[in-house]
Amino acid sequence: MKVDITGRHIEVTEPLRKFATDRLERLRGGADGVMEAHLTLSVEKHQRHLAEIHVKTRHETHNAHEVSTDMYTSIAAAIDKLEKQLLRSKGRTESRKRRGQSIGVIASSAIEAAADLGEEIPQIVRTHQVAAKPLTLDEAALECDASAAVFLVFRNAETQRLNVVYKRNDGNIGWIDPEA
Repeated sequence: MKVDITGRHIEVTEPLRKFATDRLERLRGGADGVMEAHLTLSVEKHQRHLAEIHVKTRHETHNAHEVSTDMYTSIAAAIDKLEKQLLRSKGRTESRKRRGQSIGVIASSAIEAAADLGEEIPQIVRTHQVAAKPLTLDEAALECDASAAVFLVFRNAETQRLNVVYKRNDGNIGWIDPEA
């Protein structure tokens, strides 16, 4: 991690520099990806010691500042604030839901692949909804034969399962009873 320390109206002594870098190095263990830190120390009138910290991580920047009557206290408090910001940011990143590709994206990519090959994929078109009425097999066959529809979906009155009857090409009525 690259650490820059700038002093305004104060000389940055070696113990002050060591204190700040040690605290920032400790911060590095808690937050992944801290790349740069810039610390600005300044003294204003009436013994106001100001510490400003700007930290750059892989994806964002964080800032903290603190004012007190002692420079060491200001640095420690600013770094504590910054640590809270980094932990909150890390928590937000980890709590985001990670989702794979949605089915719509996969289906559209399959359609694009087929289009690249020159094949045409038939589309599914919803024509109408069917209410599955409870009927016996004989009633369903009579209703299918009397209607213009090619098939009839019904609920078998004896087994309570969905069944299908359909008109066959030979003029007979076919019956589909799916297994449970």
